[in-house]
Amino acid sequence: MHFTCYESASEMLEKVEHFLMRKEARHNLPLGILKQKAKDEKSNYAMAEDLFLAIGENEQNEVEVVLIRTASRNLIICGHLSAVKKAAHWLNKKGVQLPGVVGCTDTAKAFADEWSKVTTCKTEATMKQNIYQLEKLRQFQRNPGKLTYATEDDIALVMSWTEEFEKEALGLTEHPTLERDVLQEIRNNRVFFWRDTDCTPVSMAKRARELKNGVVVNFVYTPDEYQRKGYATTCVGALSERLLNEGFKFCSLNTNAENPTSNSIYMSIGYEPVGDAVEYRFHYV
Repeated sequence: MHFTCYESASEMLEKVEHFLMRKEARHNLPLGILKQKAKDEKSNYAMAEDLFLAIGENEQNEVEVVLIRTASRNLIICGHLSAVKKAAHWLNKKGVQLPGVVGCTDTAKAFADEWSKVTTCKTEATMKQNIYQLEKLRQFQRNPGKLTYATEDDIALVMSWTEEFEKEALGLTEHPTLERDVLQEIRNNRVFFWRDTDCTPVSMAKRARELKNGVVVNFVYTPDEYQRKGYATTCVGALSERLLNEGFKFCSLNTNAENPTSNSIYMSIGYEPVGDAVEYRFHYV
């Protein structure tokens, strides 16, 4: 097996898109990141200097494993298990430092197990996720109100709810570019509120990574005082309906596998499980 690093997301996407598209919804994270970075390249938006892109190929030049790492975040990995193990040895020889790995459960586990052997680090599974796909919306009970875009007047609220979501769902306590990122999301019409009949925002969801046939919904958040009233169901259902009406063939989202409430919400409106993922954190001695 031979490995190749890429400086261009567009070139790498062209190489790996067919491989990842075999399970488009399951691979929504690497596909979405590559598509966004490729779009940034075309618009001359500077790529992060520490963006790491690589693939592993067999002797027939067929893609076996895809490796992506943005900023100082975890390695994103997908591929065949034998190739994943070889990738761990290759990255270690290159002297790559990794805080963790995320990917489909069997793939991420295979890499984490092998990485612990070659680096003698300890691994900790920190988040288990279910991956869902929606092609047709079911009828569901909608709360009175309407779905609206968040505006720049809402930036403080979106920042606050985004921070709370990151703490509760992702375990993140620092986001140094939060204001910039949220402002960009708002200006690109990617943040949505469900507003009640008094026009008060009661739930939030974001339109995220766009795939070839689908689009990802994420950052679904409802503050404590509005929970257990059906607002999250209504917000996600209304946004999913809007995205399907735009022409996307499906919507996809990832949920915390240990949160039965959110999982039941999504399944009640038509989301069906298509896979699972896990995140491992590495602890070095």
